[in-house]
Amino acid sequence: MHRCHRQPLAVLALCFGTMAGAATVSSNAAAEPSLSDRETARALMDEGDAKRDKGDFKAALKSYEAADAIMHVPTTGLEVARAQAQLGLLLEARETLGRLGRLPPKPGEPAAFAGARKTAESLMAEIGARIPSVTVLATNGEPGQTTVIVFDNEVVPPAASQLPRRVNPGRHSIVARSGSLEKKQDIEVAERESKTVTLDLRPSAARPADSSDTSSPPRSGASPLPKILIYGGFGLGAVGIGVGAVTGILSFSKVSDVKKECDPNDVCPARLQSDLDSAKSLGTISTIAFVAGGIGVGAGILGLVLQSKEPSSEAPAAATSRLTLRPYVGPTWMGLHGSF
Repeated sequence: MHRCHRQPLAVLALCFGTMAGAATVSSNAAAEPSLSDRETARALMDEGDAKRDKGDFKAALKSYEAADAIMHVPTTGLEVARAQAQLGLLLEARETLGRLGRLPPKPGEPAAFAGARKTAESLMAEIGARIPSVTVLATNGEPGQTTVIVFDNEVVPPAASQLPRRVNPGRHSIVARSGSLEKKQDIEVAERESKTVTLDLRPSAARPADSSDTSSPPRSGASPLPKILIYGGFGLGAVGIGVGAVTGILSFSKVSDVKKECDPNDVCPARLQSDLDSAKSLGTISTIAFVAGGIGVGAGILGLVLQSKEPSSEAPAAATSRLTLRPYVGPTWMGLHGSF
């Protein structure tokens, strides 16, 4: 990469407009950077190179911009444009390169300036191909009202409002307004992408339902509580009564077996104590299970009562899905039989 401060001393003199040994100052010398300015610009360019090499393009850009603000020469402008392009500021990079191309060549200027101009031409074409575009189509505005497009807080000229808008890659905000109607949308666009965004300004209630949405609409007025109580309650009741019956029978059976070996005063051998403890435990489980079963049946009945009091638009379906429960009791078991 060619730069003025990296040329031989004789070229340096030409590069920054100094003439070694000159005894007079030209009429436009007052507009030229001072020796202090030139040295500061050189230091800023070196600083920018170091930050760029570390991948800190944001900090590098600040150094390059400061050097370019002092010198206004093709070599400094080129580094500004390169850093802007690395940061995704493609529009800004094109603007910088365009300004660089408008700098008129000066007689006797160093070859580094000509090289920078040539590099800028090819870089400008490359960056131009990377710039994405967004086309905004606003529909269903208020009759008789002009639709205004605001892109990243900038009002788009009406003549260009529905034409592709060249933007930097990244996130952008779009607002479309027509009378009292307004629609906002944020979009993400990548390099080289051409995206079309349609904003429907009609109020949400006036828009037709999306035909791709096949989900059932939410039911109004229907509470899930009755069904939870019915299915959960009767399910718990069936399990509780079943477990209570089985454990109760087992407990009764163990007690009967133990009593056969006890005397008339209910004094039993010590070896039967574990059987008695087991029978008591089964009895306790049976009692708890029957209580839980009773609570479950009560909850299920409450669910049936609540369901019967709820207005329902699905009467035919409810009639065909009626819950029927019948208790069954046998010599060694008991339970519920139901149909839904």
